[in-house]
Formats: sequence, C-alpha cells, structure tokens
Amino acid sequence: MRRDKLGRRIGRNWWREFIMDHLTCAAHAWELNAEAACNGWSTELSEYASLHPRPQLKVFLIGLAGTRDGSL
Repeated sequence: MRRDKLGRRIGRNWWREFIMDHLTCAAHAWELNAEAACNGWSTELSEYASLHPRPQLKVFLIGLAGTRDGSL
C-alpha cells in the first residue's frame, strides 16, 4: 500500500474514478457522433464542434457539485 509524507495510506479514489469514467464515456460518444456527422472532413468537424461542444471536465464537476450519491 502506498503512503503519503505523513505515513497515511493512499487508497483508491472512487469519486475521481466515477467522474473520469463518465467524462471518458461522454467524450467517446461525442467523437463517434462527430465522426458519423463529418465523414472525415475537417471543416465539417469544426462546424460540428461549434454546434455541439466537446464534453469538459468542468461541466461534470459543476453538475455533480453538492451531490453525495453521484447522480447526474
């Protein structure tokens, strides 16, 4: 088990894993939708990104602020 400078055990951070799992899934879904809509054209990708912004960590953190059960 890893320990910090004060000798406390460092364990698994379920909250970080929860948020990053949701962010990763949302980013993957955005990429799949962008690929389906753009057919590989960079100009269409920029248009798609302007109409449908990419998921951001800040949005997930604000959306989950103050919740203890982790419901989105």
